[in-house]
Amino acid sequence: MTSLPTGGVRRILLPLVCAVAALLVASAADVPVPTPIASAATCSDYASQAAAQRAHDTRDADGDGLYCESLPCPCLSATGSRPSAPPAPAASPTRCARPSRTVTLDFSAARYPHIRAHYLAALRHGWPRTLVLNRPGAGARRERLLSDMPTRPGMDRDEYPPAVGRGMPPEVVRGAHPRGWKADVAYVPSGENRSQGAVMGAELRPYCNGTRFRYRFK
Repeated sequence: MTSLPTGGVRRILLPLVCAVAALLVASAADVPVPTPIASAATCSDYASQAAAQRAHDTRDADGDGLYCESLPCPCLSATGSRPSAPPAPAASPTRCARPSRTVTLDFSAARYPHIRAHYLAALRHGWPRTLVLNRPGAGARRERLLSDMPTRPGMDRDEYPPAVGRGMPPEVVRGAHPRGWKADVAYVPSGENRSQGAVMGAELRPYCNGTRFRYRFK
């Protein structure tokens, strides 16, 4: 068998190699080279909602622009600012009763003997039995009324009519100014006076200003 000269082999193989290379390049141009798929982050990768919001590379399930809303705060809004606090619920209007009759406030005669004695003495002095609930300005009226009466250890200055109840006759209140407030004042034991005041406040709490009321000891 006769072998081909070296130069002849090169002349035959070179065109073949070039043709194969051209075919490979053409095939590569038609087929896209796959790129690595990045792994998606999950909410558990972040310690807070703010961190997930800054990265914004998790899934926004409801499409509101907020990421990982189940994560604890600190939190950010869709614009990157801190979300405003939800508005406080509107306070429901306070309702009170407006009875057409005169409300009777019952007190224990055995528990409040000194206040009962003062009440009866005030009625004898001409102060009204029927009162009208009038809370606004009661503190100022009381201070003005008691300003000239010195304090005594262990005793309170009990006024009738009380500062929260103006009397029906015009002599009890002369004008709207607290200086016009009039009442009968007597010293009574502090504990007795404060306990009776708390009971009176609780019994009057359901009623609107303008409600008529009266004391009753039994």
